[in-house]
This record gives sequence, structure tokens and C-alpha cells, in this order.
Amino acid sequence: MRKIVKRKNYYLDEVTIKQAQKVLGTKTETETIQKALELVADEARLAQALKNLLDKGKGHIHEPGSKG
Repeated sequence: MRKIVKRKNYYLDEVTIKQAQKVLGTKTETETIQKALELVADEARLAQALKNLLDKGKGHIHEPGSKG
């Protein structure tokens, strides 16, 4: 997927950005926000993939100690 970069203007809490910057190890605020957004999108994709996997396995996965 090709990235389209647009200039945006938001009011954001500076303390939260600095905390995220420290956690993510990013150098700029833009890099911090981009990385945080990517992580959220990745987490959503992973959650959906896990749900799909669990749905696909219904009836085929047996709990320990269960018969079958």
C-alpha cells in the first residue's frame, strides 16, 4: 500500500507525546505519532487475524482434559 502523507494540525497533550516518545524511542513528535498510529493499526489487524483463527478452529481445538 502506498503511503500518502498529508500535513495535519491537531491539539495534542505535550506530556502524553513526550511519554510516548520515550516509550517508542522516537526522535520527533511526528515520528512518535506515526509510530503510535502504526502500532494501533497493527494491533487491530492482529486481533482480527486471531479472531479469524479462533473462529476457524472452533470444534477442532480441544481443551486439556476434555474428551474428543
